[in-house]
Amino acid sequence: MSRHAPHAPPPPLDPRHPAYRWILGGARRLARYHRMTVEGTVPQGPCVYVALHGAGYLVLDLVLACYFLGWKEFHESGRREDWRPLRIVGAESQIERFLPGLPRVKEHAGIIGTDEEDCVAVLERGESLLVTPGGMREAQPSRDFYRLRWDGRLGFARMAVRTGVPIVPVAVVGGAEAYPGVRWGKLSFWSPLPLPARMEMAIGEPIPVERRPESARDPAVVKPLQELARARTQALYDRLIAQRGTGR
Repeated sequence: MSRHAPHAPPPPLDPRHPAYRWILGGARRLARYHRMTVEGTVPQGPCVYVALHGAGYLVLDLVLACYFLGWKEFHESGRREDWRPLRIVGAESQIERFLPGLPRVKEHAGIIGTDEEDCVAVLERGESLLVTPGGMREAQPSRDFYRLRWDGRLGFARMAVRTGVPIVPVAVVGGAEAYPGVRWGKLSFWSPLPLPARMEMAIGEPIPVERRPESARDPAVVKPLQELARARTQALYDRLIAQRGTGR
């Protein structure tokens, strides 16, 4: 996570914004197309979800994860009390240079930049975050696409220690099959159209975190937390992949 000079945090999300009508409708149709299933329980209250970076140019597998984690119940019932405000943490991507309207869409979809102070601010006001610690390390086609690459990535653990919110492992499998890609040197090319691959998602047990903001920069505090979250998240991916292999 990056740290910049203090500034105003992102404005709160507004679930009644007209943009969500087509964003959520599109997410529901895409989830049906991929026959997406979900295991586990969505926790109550703010938390830091951690997962592998998604596949494809628009990481739509993670967008669908956010739909199920924060928006699905509200979309179906229309009741504000069923809404769980959630943002994806994501750095600016190169594709934004070619799609001028994409930054605006990302803003309405709740995507937030990697500034750590912004992320802490939205956690403290009750919103959850979905963080992909591996970032661009994982955002490339490979044979072992579902292997986490989180070495040295402690930002999500620092934020949890600063705010005292739990860390929740999440796994989404099927994105690399729905949006297959190839590598050419340092460049990655993904299918722009989704293949009808099935997607599975699993939500792990929350990892409780004690609020200790004064210790957020102490490796002895955050490193074990990061390692535990990584191990539990990888175990979720391994289980889902094994289930796909057995046809379950």
